Amino acid sequence: MTWEQRKFSELVVTRRGLTYSPNDIRDNGVRVLRSSNIDEDRFSINDDDVFVGATAVNIPTVCNGDILITSANGSSRLVGKHAIIDGIPDNTAVHGGFMLAGSARNPYFANALMSSSWYQKFINFFVAGGNGAIGNLNKNDLDEQLIMVPSEEEEQDTIGYYFRTLDSLITLHQRAIKVQKRIILWRII
Repeated sequence: MTWEQRKFSELVVTRRGLTYSPNDIRDNGVRVLRSSNIDEDRFSINDDDVFVGATAVNIPTVCNGDILITSANGSSRLVGKHAIIDGIPDNTAVHGGFMLAGSARNPYFANALMSSSWYQKFINFFVAGGNGAIGNLNKNDLDEQLIMVPSEEEEQDTIGYYFRTLDSLITLHQRAIKVQKRIILWRII
Protein backbone atom coordinates (compact mmCIF):
# COMPACT_ATOMS: atom_id res chain seq x y z
CA MET A 1 0.00 0.00 0.00
CA THR A 2 1.39 3.40 -0.97
CA TRP A 3 0.52 6.63 0.72
CA GLU A 4 0.55 10.10 -0.77
CA GLN A 5 0.45 13.64 0.49
CA ARG A 6 -2.79 15.53 -0.12
CA LYS A 7 -4.46 18.68 1.13
CA PHE A 8 -7.23 18.13 3.64
CA SER A 9 -9.58 19.97 1.25
CA GLU A 10 -9.03 17.19 -1.32
CA LEU A 11 -10.65 14.72 1.09
CA VAL A 12 -13.14 16.92 2.92
CA VAL A 13 -15.01 19.94 1.59
CA THR A 14 -15.64 22.23 4.55
CA ARG A 15 -18.15 25.02 4.82
CA ARG A 16 -18.83 27.71 7.41
CA GLY A 17 -21.94 27.70 9.58
CA LEU A 18 -25.04 29.86 9.92
CA THR A 19 -24.86 33.21 11.63
CA TYR A 20 -28.22 34.15 13.11
CA SER A 21 -29.63 36.68 15.56
CA PRO A 22 -31.70 36.11 18.71
CA ASN A 23 -34.73 37.36 16.72
CA ASP A 24 -34.36 34.32 14.40
CA ILE A 25 -34.77 31.78 17.23
CA ARG A 26 -38.04 29.82 17.30
CA ASP A 27 -39.60 27.00 19.33
CA ASN A 28 -39.31 24.78 16.25
CA GLY A 29 -38.09 25.05 12.69
CA VAL A 30 -34.58 24.35 11.41
CA ARG A 31 -32.28 22.85 14.06
CA VAL A 32 -28.94 24.64 14.50
CA LEU A 33 -26.14 22.21 15.38
CA ARG A 34 -23.58 23.47 17.87
CA SER A 35 -20.62 22.24 19.86
CA SER A 36 -23.01 20.66 22.37
CA ASN A 37 -24.12 18.24 19.62
CA ILE A 38 -20.72 16.55 19.79
CA ASP A 39 -20.46 14.32 22.84
CA GLU A 40 -17.15 12.44 23.17
CA ASP A 41 -16.64 12.20 19.40
CA ARG A 42 -20.24 11.13 18.83
CA PHE A 43 -23.10 13.14 17.37
CA SER A 44 -26.11 13.70 19.60
CA ILE A 45 -29.45 15.48 19.38
CA ASN A 46 -30.21 17.45 22.53
CA ASP A 47 -33.35 18.70 24.23
CA ASP A 48 -31.86 22.20 24.44
CA ASP A 49 -30.96 22.49 20.73
CA VAL A 50 -31.68 25.85 19.14
CA PHE A 51 -34.13 26.26 16.24
CA VAL A 52 -34.44 29.13 13.77
CA GLY A 53 -37.12 30.04 11.26
CA ALA A 54 -36.56 28.81 7.71
CA THR A 55 -36.26 32.39 6.44
CA ALA A 56 -33.08 32.86 8.53
CA VAL A 57 -31.32 29.95 6.79
CA ASN A 58 -29.05 31.04 3.94
CA ILE A 59 -26.70 28.01 3.82
CA PRO A 60 -27.24 24.40 2.71
CA THR A 61 -28.60 22.00 5.30
CA VAL A 62 -26.30 19.31 6.70
CA CYS A 63 -26.74 15.65 5.81
CA ASN A 64 -26.24 12.39 7.61
CA GLY A 65 -22.60 11.50 6.98
CA ASP A 66 -21.35 15.09 7.12
CA ILE A 67 -18.66 15.77 9.73
CA LEU A 68 -19.53 18.42 12.32
CA ILE A 69 -16.45 20.31 13.59
CA THR A 70 -16.23 22.88 16.38
CA SER A 71 -14.33 25.86 14.94
CA ALA A 72 -14.69 28.36 17.81
CA ASN A 73 -15.38 28.03 21.51
CA GLY A 74 -14.72 29.87 24.73
CA SER A 75 -12.71 26.83 25.79
CA SER A 76 -9.80 26.31 23.38
CA ARG A 77 -9.61 22.63 24.36
CA LEU A 78 -13.05 22.07 22.77
CA VAL A 79 -12.06 23.60 19.43
CA GLY A 80 -11.52 20.93 16.79
CA LYS A 81 -13.79 18.30 18.32
CA HIS A 82 -15.70 16.48 15.62
CA ALA A 83 -18.32 13.81 14.95
CA ILE A 84 -20.19 12.31 12.03
CA ILE A 85 -23.76 13.58 11.82
CA ASP A 86 -26.19 10.71 12.07
CA GLY A 87 -29.91 10.23 12.63
CA ILE A 88 -31.33 13.55 11.46
CA PRO A 89 -34.15 13.82 8.92
CA ASP A 90 -33.22 15.36 5.55
CA ASN A 91 -33.30 19.16 5.26
CA THR A 92 -33.97 19.79 8.96
CA ALA A 93 -30.64 21.05 10.34
CA VAL A 94 -27.79 23.45 9.66
CA HIS A 95 -24.56 24.00 11.53
CA GLY A 96 -24.11 27.15 13.60
CA GLY A 97 -21.67 29.98 13.08
CA PHE A 98 -19.00 28.58 15.40
CA MET A 99 -19.00 25.29 13.53
CA LEU A 100 -17.73 23.84 10.28
CA ALA A 101 -19.42 21.03 8.37
CA GLY A 102 -17.44 18.79 6.09
CA SER A 103 -18.57 16.53 3.28
CA ALA A 104 -16.38 13.64 2.21
CA ARG A 105 -16.61 10.67 -0.12
CA ASN A 106 -15.65 8.52 2.85
CA PRO A 107 -16.60 10.39 6.05
CA TYR A 108 -15.54 7.49 8.30
CA PHE A 109 -12.00 7.56 6.90
CA ALA A 110 -11.84 11.36 7.19
CA ASN A 111 -13.21 11.26 10.74
CA ALA A 112 -10.62 8.62 11.68
CA LEU A 113 -7.88 10.88 10.24
CA MET A 114 -9.19 13.67 12.45
CA SER A 115 -8.74 11.41 15.46
CA SER A 116 -5.07 10.86 14.68
CA SER A 117 -1.94 12.61 15.90
CA TRP A 118 -1.56 14.94 12.87
CA TYR A 119 -4.92 16.55 13.65
CA GLN A 120 -4.13 16.98 17.34
CA LYS A 121 -0.78 18.56 16.46
CA PHE A 122 -2.53 20.81 13.92
CA ILE A 123 -5.12 21.91 16.51
CA ASN A 124 -2.44 22.56 19.14
CA PHE A 125 -0.42 24.68 16.71
CA PHE A 126 -3.13 26.57 14.82
CA VAL A 127 -5.92 27.17 17.33
CA ALA A 128 -5.63 30.63 18.82
CA GLY A 129 -7.10 31.44 22.19
CA GLY A 130 -6.23 31.71 25.84
CA ASN A 131 -6.31 34.48 28.42
CA GLY A 132 -10.07 34.77 27.96
CA ALA A 133 -9.92 34.82 24.15
CA ILE A 134 -12.22 32.55 22.17
CA GLY A 135 -10.34 29.62 20.66
CA ASN A 136 -10.65 29.71 16.88
CA LEU A 137 -9.95 27.21 14.11
CA ASN A 138 -9.50 28.91 10.75
CA LYS A 139 -11.26 27.04 7.92
CA ASN A 140 -8.52 27.93 5.42
CA ASP A 141 -5.77 26.62 7.72
CA LEU A 142 -7.60 23.29 7.97
CA ASP A 143 -8.28 23.13 4.22
CA GLU A 144 -4.59 23.73 3.38
CA GLN A 145 -3.25 21.15 5.86
CA LEU A 146 -1.09 18.50 4.18
CA ILE A 147 -1.85 14.93 5.25
CA MET A 148 -0.74 11.45 4.27
CA VAL A 149 -3.46 9.16 2.89
CA PRO A 150 -3.53 5.79 1.13
CA SER A 151 -3.44 6.38 -2.61
CA GLU A 152 -6.06 3.67 -3.25
CA GLU A 153 -9.64 4.58 -2.37
CA GLU A 154 -10.35 0.93 -1.49
CA GLU A 155 -7.72 1.16 1.24
CA GLN A 156 -9.33 4.34 2.56
CA ASP A 157 -12.68 2.51 2.55
CA THR A 158 -11.18 -0.40 4.50
CA ILE A 159 -9.69 1.92 7.12
CA GLY A 160 -12.95 3.88 7.39
CA TYR A 161 -14.98 0.68 7.77
CA TYR A 162 -12.59 -0.64 10.44
CA PHE A 163 -12.91 2.50 12.59
CA ARG A 164 -16.68 2.71 12.04
CA THR A 165 -16.99 -0.90 13.27
CA LEU A 166 -14.69 -0.20 16.22
CA ASP A 167 -16.71 2.90 17.18
CA SER A 168 -19.94 0.86 17.01
CA LEU A 169 -18.47 -1.80 19.30
CA ILE A 170 -17.33 0.83 21.79
CA THR A 171 -20.80 2.39 21.78
CA LEU A 172 -22.44 -0.99 22.39
CA HIS A 173 -20.12 -1.72 25.32
CA GLN A 174 -20.73 1.74 26.80
CA ARG A 175 -24.49 1.18 26.62
CA ALA A 176 -24.11 -2.22 28.29
CA ILE A 177 -22.12 -0.63 31.12
CA LYS A 178 -24.82 2.06 31.59
CA VAL A 179 -27.48 -0.66 31.80
CA GLN A 180 -25.42 -2.58 34.36
CA LYS A 181 -24.99 0.59 36.45
CA ARG A 182 -28.75 1.19 36.39
CA ILE A 183 -29.42 -2.38 37.49
CA ILE A 184 -26.94 -2.05 40.36
CA LEU A 185 -28.49 1.26 41.45
CA TRP A 186 -31.98 -0.23 41.22
CA ARG A 187 -30.91 -3.14 43.46
CA ILE A 188 -29.37 -0.73 45.99
CA ILE A 189 -32.48 1.41 46.17
